[in-house]
Amino acid sequence: MRCLGSSQRGVAVGRDRAIVAPIKLQRSAAHGPVARPRLAVARVATDDAEALPGPQGAFVPGQEAEARQGIFNRIAPVYDELNNNLSFGQHWVWKQMTVKWSGAKPGGKALDVCCGSGDIAFLLSRAVGSKGEVTGLDFAAEMLEDASARQDEQRREGTAQGRAHIKWVQGDAMDLPFESASFDAATMGYGLRNVASIPAALKELHRVLKPGCSAAILDFNNCTDPIPDAMQAFFLEQLVVPAARRYGLAAEYEYLRPSIKRFPTGPEQERLAREAGFTTARHYPIGFDLMGVLVATKGR
Repeated sequence: MRCLGSSQRGVAVGRDRAIVAPIKLQRSAAHGPVARPRLAVARVATDDAEALPGPQGAFVPGQEAEARQGIFNRIAPVYDELNNNLSFGQHWVWKQMTVKWSGAKPGGKALDVCCGSGDIAFLLSRAVGSKGEVTGLDFAAEMLEDASARQDEQRREGTAQGRAHIKWVQGDAMDLPFESASFDAATMGYGLRNVASIPAALKELHRVLKPGCSAAILDFNNCTDPIPDAMQAFFLEQLVVPAARRYGLAAEYEYLRPSIKRFPTGPEQERLAREAGFTTARHYPIGFDLMGVLVATKGR
C-alpha cells in the first residue's frame, strides 16, 4: 500500500497539479466535486483467494481495493507502535538505508510514495534540509492524518528546525499528480507490494524523477532461500499476528504473509524496474534477508 487527512487539509489531484490548502478535500466549482482516488492494490488471480488469510476480499479481484483500503485505515492508530515493537526498532535502520540509497541531498526535492504515517518522509526532510522540499503521497486518509499530526507536534516541540516542510498529498501511486522530471530523489516504503500494477507504479516513479536520479523502494523480501523464508514465516505468524490480535487486528496482519509470497523476488523486481525505463536496478536484501531495498536509477 503509500496524501493528507481529509479533515486536516485539501488537495487537488491531477497530473498537472498537486495543491495543498487548509480545507477539506475538494476542488473548485470549475472542476466539480472530488472523486475519492481508487486505492492502488495488488491484484492476485487465485482460485483459493477467499480461503487465504486476511480480511475478507483482500485477495479477490474486484474486491481487494476496498478491502485493503480498510486494512490501512484500521491499522493507522497502532501502526507506528507495532512497527517499532515488532522490529525491535530495526525498521528505523532499514528506512535510513532507504533514504541514503535514494540519493536525497541538501536542497533537493524528494518524494515519498505510499508514505503512510510519514516515517521515511520525515527522514527525507532531514536529508534535504530546510532549503529542500519533501512531498509525502498516500491513499489512506487515516495514515495521512497521523502524518500531518506528527508534523504539527514536531513544530510545537521545536524539533522540526533545519528540516524541510512536508506537503501531504492524497493520490494514486500509479497516477502520480506531479509533473515529469520534477524530483531529485524518491522513496517508497512497504507500498510497491500493494499496488494494482507494479509496472505502472515503477513507470510513474521513473517519469517524475529527474535524469540521473534514483528511487529506493523498501519492502519485505520474498526470499527464495528456505532458511530466511522460514524465519520470516515464523516472525509473521508467531510474533506479528499474535501481537496484532491484542489490538483486534489479527486479520489485518494475517494478510502480510500471503501478500509477500505473491510479491516479485529481488531479481524479478530488478527486471521490472529496467522494463519501466530505469537504466540500472539493484535489489539489496537487508535485515537477515527478511527485507529488501530496490534501488533504481534513471538514465541521464
